[in-house]
Parts: sequence; structure tokens; C-alpha cells
Amino acid sequence: MNDPCHFAEARSVARLVPMSHLLEILRFRLNTRSRRCACVLHEGSNPSAFSWTEEGLWKCFACGAGGDKITLIRAVRKCSFREAMVFLAVLAGVGSPSGERSYAEIEKDRGRRRAAERAATLLAETQHALCLALGNELESLRRIYRRASQDLRAGRRQQLCWDALKFVADNLPQRDAAYCIAALAAPLERAEFAMYPDQRARMIAVALERGYVSDAKGYRFEVPVQ
Repeated sequence: MNDPCHFAEARSVARLVPMSHLLEILRFRLNTRSRRCACVLHEGSNPSAFSWTEEGLWKCFACGAGGDKITLIRAVRKCSFREAMVFLAVLAGVGSPSGERSYAEIEKDRGRRRAAERAATLLAETQHALCLALGNELESLRRIYRRASQDLRAGRRQQLCWDALKFVADNLPQRDAAYCIAALAAPLERAEFAMYPDQRARMIAVALERGYVSDAKGYRFEVPVQ
């Protein structure tokens, strides 16, 4: 198989499989710190004869064999280039034992995984930022309540204190319900709340009407009613 496209495909698949994982699958006993071990190819016992790199290159200083991941698989499993590629594709999660996948298919799958990872990261960051913001809002409302209550008991600025307490009463239930949804609701509900701001008022109203928020296991967390 001398087609450069096949070699490019092989290199692409090989990069998806960590060298240490490949060696373990091929029954090498690894020392990941020194990257030395006994050579399976000639059934050697010298624990430092076989040397390997994270990039996938290897060399046995006892039997003289060496090469890359494909070469190693072919030598250990005594198989063809095609069979070695299928073996690597299965380890990489981009193929099945029944045959190889094309380079385009592999790249397409990798693109999908990267997009899913980026979306998951964005969602996690958005949810975290929203929880922090809502937590800060709740703490601010509670500080206002504590300060107004103290001043009211001391007979200071009574009208201002009553206005402040009314402001807290009008806003605390919604903020508390919002925090419960963002932090404690089932994953899909948390995601919707974080990613679609125009849906938050409706979701808060539903939570207040029910009086609780449920997580993925059905556990209920009470929210204050208006």
C-alpha cells in the first residue's frame, strides 16, 4: 500500500491513540517514568531494552527492531498494514473490527467531538457565571434586608427602611427561585435556563407556582412562594 493518502490516514488515526495505551494493549509492561520496558517482540527480559516516546516512535536496543505505531502493531500481531490500521481505528474509537473508515469520515467524527466539547465547555462556563451572578444578587438582597431591619429597630430612616424591605420582598423570591433552577434543577432545565435568557421569567414563574425545583433524580428543593 504505497498510496500517500493511506499513509496520511494512518498517521491521523495513530495520533488519536496514546502510545502508552497502545503498548498496554499489546501487553508491554510499562515504566511510564523512564519510558523503558522489556521487549515483547523477542520476549526479552531486560526492563530497559525497549525505549518509546509519546509521539509513537520506539526502538529495541536488544533485537534492533524499531519504527512507529503501525510498525509495532504489525510486528507484534504479525498482520498487514490494513489490519494494523483497523486495529488502531478500533482503539481510537473511529472504526469497527469489520473494516476501516475513510480519512474524511475520521476527520468528520473528530470535528463533531470537538464541536461537542466546545459546546459543553461553553455551557459549563455560562452556567457557572450565572450561578455566581445570582448568588451575588441574593447576598446583596440579604444585606439590604439585614441593614434595613437593624435601622428600623433602631428607629432610623423608617420610611427608607420600609421601602428597602418592600424591595427585598418583591425581588427575593424570584432571585431565590432563579438560583435554585440554575444550580439545582435537572441538567436539561439548567442548560435551558443558562442558554436562553428569554425563557427565564417563565421558568421562574413555574418554579414559584410549584414551590420547588426538581433535580435529575426527582429530589425536590423548595423555593419561597410570593
